[in-house]
Amino acid sequence: MALVLASINDKRVHNTMDQNALKDMMQKFFNAQQEAVRNRRETETITSPLNSTISECPESRSGPLIKMTLQDDPEAFLKIFERVAQYYSWPKETWPIKLAPLLCGEAQLAYADLDDISAQSYAKVKEAILHRFRPNSDSYRQQFHSLKLLPGQSLRAVAQKLKNLANKWLMPMETDKMKLFDKVVLGQFLVILPKEVQDQVQMQQPEDLESAIKFAEELSEVLSGTEEGPSQQICRLANDQRNSPTSSCMPDNILPSRKRAAFVVNIPPRLQEKAASLSHDDWPLQQKTKKKFIEDYSSTAKKRRSTHENEDPLKSCYKMEDTSRDIISRMSQKLKDLSCTGKNEASFLEELKGKIFNLKRKNIYEEIFIGIFGKTGTGKSSLINALLNELCLLPTSSRQACTSCIVQVQAHENNYEYKAEIELISKEEWEEELKELMENSKEDHDLDDSDDGADTESESAKAKIKAIYGEDGLKKSFHELAIDKKNDILKSCRIIISEKNASQLSEKISPYIRCDADDETQHSYWPLVKVVKIYVPKTCDLPSQVVLVDLPGTGDSNKERNKMWKEYISKCSCVWIVTEITRAESDRNTSEIFNTGLRGIAGGGECQNITIICTKTDEIGIPSDYKIHGISEQAGPSDECKFKREIIHQRNNKVKQNIIDKCNNKLKKFLFGSEENSGNSPIEVFTVSSKEYWNITQRKKNILTYEETGLPSLKEHLKAIYVNQTKKAVENYVSEVSGIISFLNVPKENAEEKAEENEMLYCKLSKNLQTEIRSLAGFFERVYKKLETELMQGVVNAEKECLKKLLRLLKPPRTNFSGYHQTIKALCRNSGSFRSYKGDILDLNNELASPIYAAVDNTLKSTFLFEKNTRRNIKAALDLLQTNFQADEAFKGKKAAQSYRLVFIKTELRRVLAFLEKKILYRKKMIYNSVAVSIQDEMNPVYTDASEKNGHQCMKKIQEMLEDKVKESQNYMFKEAMQKMLTDFTKLKEEVNEILKQKMEASMKLALAQFPEGLHFPDSLDELEEMKTLCDILNLNIFS
Repeated sequence: MALVLASINDKRVHNTMDQNALKDMMQKFFNAQQEAVRNRRETETITSPLNSTISECPESRSGPLIKMTLQDDPEAFLKIFERVAQYYSWPKETWPIKLAPLLCGEAQLAYADLDDISAQSYAKVKEAILHRFRPNSDSYRQQFHSLKLLPGQSLRAVAQKLKNLANKWLMPMETDKMKLFDKVVLGQFLVILPKEVQDQVQMQQPEDLESAIKFAEELSEVLSGTEEGPSQQICRLANDQRNSPTSSCMPDNILPSRKRAAFVVNIPPRLQEKAASLSHDDWPLQQKTKKKFIEDYSSTAKKRRSTHENEDPLKSCYKMEDTSRDIISRMSQKLKDLSCTGKNEASFLEELKGKIFNLKRKNIYEEIFIGIFGKTGTGKSSLINALLNELCLLPTSSRQACTSCIVQVQAHENNYEYKAEIELISKEEWEEELKELMENSKEDHDLDDSDDGADTESESAKAKIKAIYGEDGLKKSFHELAIDKKNDILKSCRIIISEKNASQLSEKISPYIRCDADDETQHSYWPLVKVVKIYVPKTCDLPSQVVLVDLPGTGDSNKERNKMWKEYISKCSCVWIVTEITRAESDRNTSEIFNTGLRGIAGGGECQNITIICTKTDEIGIPSDYKIHGISEQAGPSDECKFKREIIHQRNNKVKQNIIDKCNNKLKKFLFGSEENSGNSPIEVFTVSSKEYWNITQRKKNILTYEETGLPSLKEHLKAIYVNQTKKAVENYVSEVSGIISFLNVPKENAEEKAEENEMLYCKLSKNLQTEIRSLAGFFERVYKKLETELMQGVVNAEKECLKKLLRLLKPPRTNFSGYHQTIKALCRNSGSFRSYKGDILDLNNELASPIYAAVDNTLKSTFLFEKNTRRNIKAALDLLQTNFQADEAFKGKKAAQSYRLVFIKTELRRVLAFLEKKILYRKKMIYNSVAVSIQDEMNPVYTDASEKNGHQCMKKIQEMLEDKVKESQNYMFKEAMQKMLTDFTKLKEEVNEILKQKMEASMKLALAQFPEGLHFPDSLDELEEMKTLCDILNLNIFS
């Protein structure tokens, strides 16, 4: 408009425009405005349904939500989403469901991998997404120093990006001034190093200046060394101790850096010049030039693998991952500026770039949860301390058991500090629980003489009140306690504590963990704690991604803690049962574990491995007759240690063998459904002494040798678990990268041809895939029919036995105890499942469902067994699908153009099957637990009513209410539970078939699509040869 008016004024001045011309110009302007209005209205009409679909929140209208792209920074995207959500005042519980459809790529996969409960929490969704993309501090430093100002870019925006990168690199809110200073100096120190040294030091990602200096000095010594030794030691130094869990703390406390120095000084003079000239790009997997690398690995697969036979498996895995990441990063850089015209062509290239981008940033490792379970006082905390080589990390007590909440321990990126995150229950939850505690602490004992049981809930209630409010708390009213200032700690749901060493952290977290309040622990807050998450430096003897979970031997009536205990149990892939060696053979804890506390870990969880750890092996009492142990009486006092050691050795071996003999067959059935489904013995027994371990490491008087303490063997067992998981993750990653690289090597002369032939091949493979999917569906149908038959028999048994099982739980065969009504009320408050103060588990829902589980246990466990292939499990059915699909002649004897495309299809199928394994494992938990959950849903109304009963003979009233409910619903409750399990199993079948069909169809279309005209991928023959080498080493048979 301003331009028009300016033009008018100009014309008036010069008198060159007549009135008609002015009218014509104005008319055209107003016509254009009207056209713009009409177009805007049409656009709003078209997009309004989309906006209404995206925004389903009734409270307020939606904000401008835009779907995430592969190039978006996930942290920035989530920050923008949060600002939009806060601006439009969306309820926080709706954030996850609004965010989900906007995600793509790795962020979408991170969301999909969450369980249903976690997916409803925005905090957990955000944590999962950022965990996928989490770079380390050094990558932020590199981005900070390499950031450039591009033409036309806002100076303020660039400055803000610098601030964001600096904040992530330096972490000023978590780092004191000295550490901040050290980081800045470290950054500049790395810049000024010689190129050949700089590259290798940066590969180690040093977290502090001192470690960078030591490594640089050692590397410089290698490059200028004069003694004889193999040239491969250069590479070994560069990759040594990469987050290695293998370094056990030997008595002389040898540090990893000293180990490195011991074998890097032997470089012959004739290799000095060659070593000094090497740069990072010249150091591939075996430290040869690319041409030499290809020549050396052009022989048989056997020769390719031979160089890795004697190498540490973990380091070998890391090397192969690094090589694969380096290759995919190089290809990403080569394709960066590649473009093509046309909508379809651009879509093809964008999809390919997206796959490469996701692979480059993909976090391939998942956390491995190891649940450490046992009665109170068995030494679980001491065991974890010894495993981490930290004498004072988890609080311990010489008088009594002291750990009273779930404690999770894992390594984190920061090598400077020890950190704890303490999650608390809400103020509202505590006030609700406090009312129950006040009621239970009253010694009314119910006036019903028939009330038998144990008065443990009264003890638990008093202990909790005393822990928070002291002895005087028992004398105060609920109102007085509710307004007590000690409750102010609940204003925040999370407390974060960081310290420089383990002992300082231990002192700070003791009040939140220990239940043995004394002069050392003036205030205790453990009743308010859900879980304590402890993060230790990577230098501790704990492999990355391994999470040790100390599960308390005691329970309580808090619903949230009870729920969290179940969640941890369900996601533990390994369970360690800890028991004192003096009670190991007779201790009913080990046998009870299969029938009560961990009954759901195999069928309703992920557990495939149970380890029994006998602690306190240094305790032998006073032997009155050495002849019992076959030891001569002629020995003098000086041989006392020798005698004790021999006694311990004999006792340990006997206990190990007895436990294996007693538990092995029972454990096979517990984990796998039947003995025939298991392979070798699934049970391992370790005898350990944390006390003797510390005596040796601190050079105190000891009886046992370092190996005899059992800790080195247990650390090796822990490492083996981690190596197995790491190897599997690296295999899958190498496979995916190989597929992409092979696809990029389709010969240029064939890239734009053979369209018709490729179309025919696509139709053939698609038909073959459909055939195999139908065969897989047939497997599911057979399992379904078997389950249905067994469930029907289980329902009949459950209807017959339900009242008997109910009365057995309500009136246990115990006498001379009172207060059992409190236990039953706690059971009802927790929806029928409860862990008592002494650690005993009462689960009415599982008790009522037990006849059904007994009928289907073998079928369910054998069907979902992934550790071993049998004719009856899903793993074997998926492997058969893969074998049959790839057995087609299309995968044999093809020309290079199609062979590279087919390699991509093979790797995509492997990727989809790996994804399905995770999905099936998650669904398996839901299927197995569906029976107990269905019964719980039916019983919940009476649980709620019964939990509110008080006063005279309330126990009798609760018993009558539960009995009436079971009698009323027994004719339909178990049938509904059966139907729920069958429905969930059918959903699994449909989901597996749909995922296979959709993902593989999309991959085959991409693999066999005609390349856009004129599009030629950059040369990647060297990268292809390197990937072939890795595949041969791992026996992946991708290119064969």
